Amino acid sequence: MKHTHYIRQSRLFCMYRNYVLGIQKYLTGRDVLEVGPNKGVLFEKYYPETKSYTLLEPNRAFEKDYVQLKRKYSNLQYEIGGFETFTEDKSFDTIVMMAVISHIRMDSQKIFEKIDRLLKKGGHLIVETNNTKRNLGVFPLLEKNYRKIESKASYNGPMKWLKIDDRSVFIYKKA
Repeated sequence: MKHTHYIRQSRLFCMYRNYVLGIQKYLTGRDVLEVGPNKGVLFEKYYPETKSYTLLEPNRAFEKDYVQLKRKYSNLQYEIGGFETFTEDKSFDTIVMMAVISHIRMDSQKIFEKIDRLLKKGGHLIVETNNTKRNLGVFPLLEKNYRKIESKASYNGPMKWLKIDDRSVFIYKKA
């Protein structure tokens, strides 16, 4: 649907998603990597509560948004580039991947291996499924290697009524 992009980026929608998802406990006081954050506003309210927050986005068009966000939040970093070429040496307490799995140009095994390398032991992965079938093979690998601690629908209430799409959010913990 054409309106999906505009609704997903609105401030009201972001506030609603934050309320529904309840992921604050996985972000507060942690080093966070968000892959494919678009404009970077979905979890903006949590930036001040994190130790560090890194945005990884392949679309250079959003860089102007990140420059503004970085002025507001000193703990925010961003990198323009894809997950495939991301070469960060540090690892993260939490990795957030909201509806980006199908956009990654790697096979499922390589996606999992990269997530596993970037995620600290005891860390959390928050991942949202996509509407496509591409790269969904990563989920059985996550199920096999991590403990699923939460599973919920991405959209409830009014957002489900708007039929934006039908996705699920899974939260895993790396042992």
